[in-house]
Amino acid sequence: MWKLAASRKTGRQRRYCSQIQYSLLVLLVPMIIFLLGAGALTTQAHTNSPQFQKQQTALISQQEAYALGETFKIGNLQYRINGIRTSDGNGYDKSAREDNTYLFINLTIENQGSNDIEVRSMIGFKLTDLNSKSIKAISAVKDAIDGTIKAGGRMTGELGYEVLNKTQTFDLTVIPDPLSSKTAIAKVRILMQ
Repeated sequence: MWKLAASRKTGRQRRYCSQIQYSLLVLLVPMIIFLLGAGALTTQAHTNSPQFQKQQTALISQQEAYALGETFKIGNLQYRINGIRTSDGNGYDKSAREDNTYLFINLTIENQGSNDIEVRSMIGFKLTDLNSKSIKAISAVKDAIDGTIKAGGRMTGELGYEVLNKTQTFDLTVIPDPLSSKTAIAKVRILMQ
């Protein structure tokens, strides 16, 4: 009897997965690799296609420049830059660095669509100087333009940036949907007095 049990034990091989699991693994791994590769190729083919590049060029050439106080519309959102103000940082958590000042841009956004829209000041707007150097937004804005604008509603608030004192001209780029490549972009020229 002891010999019989020993021969059964040595005749068996260890199995780490069942036959069904092994079959699924053999079928699914190449399929997943194929789908991931096809998605990457499709994305690359799409962005390299002449039609896509023509669309991107059209969006960039549609970019219009607006002045302070003008109203402009992008999609269902209507924007108006009401005014600007500067501060050395008094009344805020920290003062502006030496040779810098805080620039606050007051704007109103009206949602003329039928859906609520989420607005985020840190990603929906970009301030650059005339050398196209991007200026980082500050979070210490008391009345930041962040939140949800209900359909038919409006929101007024401020954007805040720390800028060099000697720089007097800026471009504010408005990007209604930063996650979409199909969104229109508008620039507003900001002149400090």
